[in-house]
Amino acid sequence: MRDNLGRDETPVILLFSPNVAGLDHVDMLAYRQAVEAALLPLFSNAHVNSVFTYYSTGNAKLKSHDGRMTYAIVNLKRGEDEGVAAYRQLRESIASDQLQIKLGGELAVYVDVREQLDRDLKRAELISFILLAVLLVWVFRSAVAAMLPLVVGAVTILSSTGWLKMATNFTDINVYAPNVVSMLGLGLAVDYSLFMVSRYREELALGHPVDRALRTTMLTAGRTLMFSGLTVAASLFCLFLLPQRFFHNMGLAGGISVASAMFVTILLLPAMLFLLGKRVNKWVPPFLAKQSSILSEEGRWYQFSHFVMRNARVVLALSLAVLLVMGLPVSGMKVGPADSRSLPVSAESRQVQETLQKEFAANELTPIMVVVRTKGELASAESLSALYRLTHEIKDLSGVTHVAGLMSLDNSLGLSDYQLLYQNPGQFPQASGALAEFGRGQSTLITVHIKPDSTSAEARELVTRIRALPLPPALAEMQVGGFSAFHLDYLASLRSEVPKVFIAIVIVIFVLLFLMLGSILVPIKVVLTNLLSLSATYGVLVWIIQEGHLSGLLGFTPQGALDGTILVLIFASAFGLSIDYEVFLLSRVKEVCDATKGDNVKSVSIGMQRSGPIITNAALLIGVVLGAFAMGEVVFIKAIGLGLLLSVIVDATLVRMLLVPSTLRLLGWLNWWAPRPLMRIYQRLSLSEQENEEKYR
Repeated sequence: MRDNLGRDETPVILLFSPNVAGLDHVDMLAYRQAVEAALLPLFSNAHVNSVFTYYSTGNAKLKSHDGRMTYAIVNLKRGEDEGVAAYRQLRESIASDQLQIKLGGELAVYVDVREQLDRDLKRAELISFILLAVLLVWVFRSAVAAMLPLVVGAVTILSSTGWLKMATNFTDINVYAPNVVSMLGLGLAVDYSLFMVSRYREELALGHPVDRALRTTMLTAGRTLMFSGLTVAASLFCLFLLPQRFFHNMGLAGGISVASAMFVTILLLPAMLFLLGKRVNKWVPPFLAKQSSILSEEGRWYQFSHFVMRNARVVLALSLAVLLVMGLPVSGMKVGPADSRSLPVSAESRQVQETLQKEFAANELTPIMVVVRTKGELASAESLSALYRLTHEIKDLSGVTHVAGLMSLDNSLGLSDYQLLYQNPGQFPQASGALAEFGRGQSTLITVHIKPDSTSAEARELVTRIRALPLPPALAEMQVGGFSAFHLDYLASLRSEVPKVFIAIVIVIFVLLFLMLGSILVPIKVVLTNLLSLSATYGVLVWIIQEGHLSGLLGFTPQGALDGTILVLIFASAFGLSIDYEVFLLSRVKEVCDATKGDNVKSVSIGMQRSGPIITNAALLIGVVLGAFAMGEVVFIKAIGLGLLLSVIVDATLVRMLLVPSTLRLLGWLNWWAPRPLMRIYQRLSLSEQENEEKYR
């Protein structure tokens, strides 16, 4: 449409309703004068291509049922920013003392989402930092130690934002990217720094000098968080395998945030720890009791792990049953596009959309667009005959209300009439006007207005039926677009491409976990476990976002479907993120297992005792960050924040507390088995913690 027909514009709706007494009906002269006075500045606006009103077109569909409201359609030039600057200029120039004017349409929704996301981002970051500051003091029992994750988190957000800003010089960055950067960057930075600081303080508690404590921390917790960071980042970078630029944006934003969190933690935090030395434990608030040592082998986590291992089969069966029950709603999952309902009720563009659906006869702003290219001249008898046949076949489809194009000027005209008109356009102004509006060269546009909502499955089915129509011999090509067609193609693309991303993520995670643990079965178990965890997360999302449970508490309108984009992003992020805590637990178990020469029960118990409290605190802290973003007003970010929060909760409880220790107990020595060729590769790379620690001791 842009290249062949010169149609590169986006419609904005201006909804008019009375603001003073006396303007009771749109047919009143005073009402018309008020509308035209409000629209007057637009005719000198260089960004405005055309303006259509009830008064200029006589189209009764632009008038509400009760006659008190009308709307104008203003077509704006898109430009490089898709019309955002033009829209904001339009918004500032429109005003009326007599009428209330609200702006709507796809572009208005986009701008409202953009501005709401900016407000949500600032609020979420402020709430996160305040709550994290309080919780970190409670976790560490030291104000000095509590400040370190906050410093790392702040530097991570600044560096991530800087890298993202630099990326705008090479590619367009999506409006959601800053929120993804902040959410993942802050959450992971706090998590990683918590593990590092906790391990450093543990080494100091053993009586080790500062330099040795820091070296051991880097060889254990530092090594683990690097593998964890690589796992999460690799999962997100797999989004580049999808063809949509949106996913490239999200993969880039997520990868930048994870990489920044990882590098800031392993570069800046060790320097701060070395400078602080043993002063990291200073400034203990007097109202906090001394924390029990995680070095004890009689702690609650030690005893709990023994209970789980004594009843390993029962615990495993019950855990799997809970995850399967949580995932049951997935069977009723519906995938649909996002619309204005993603915004809060107070958003102007949403109010306009709901008013159009409720108060007007039909919303004709999202039709199906059919572009046809002829083999010969557009006005030739053969081309016009083919267009006439195709137009009437489309018009006869169930669900089509009417079409607009070269062959729909007047229902009383036949094929011979149209051939006479278009072969002599100089004699018929109506024909020359239609050619100017709907045709250029050998291309023409047919606008198909439909009865089903453009976001519905019925609309997508109608697109499929139009595409299936046989093309007359005189036509070279037919392409079907518009919102319904876009979403149909988008879903088809996800169905064909997402399996490749899934396979890539599984392979990457399997390889990284093998390089970290030197095991074959544990990575397989981790992948399978996280698939179950992810299905449980999706099940709860269906129950909340799609079906609307807890919508009043969480402050959103039930969507009736889940956006496919959200599902893909949660899959890539959560699959990497949910492995986070399992990686930290398994690395600690492997460390003890190497030290005890394969004592499975003792290694699991000590690993649980030493990592259990830290992982619980880490889950609490990242839960605060994700929860703050889940309380945002835009459903897209709310759903992602909520989905990742659910994933973390499931992983930190069912998976880490029950599934992991029970499976470790049942597998026994098989946990750390690998074929000899692979084990030789693992040993040659010197990736085990024990080997590295002995090398540098």
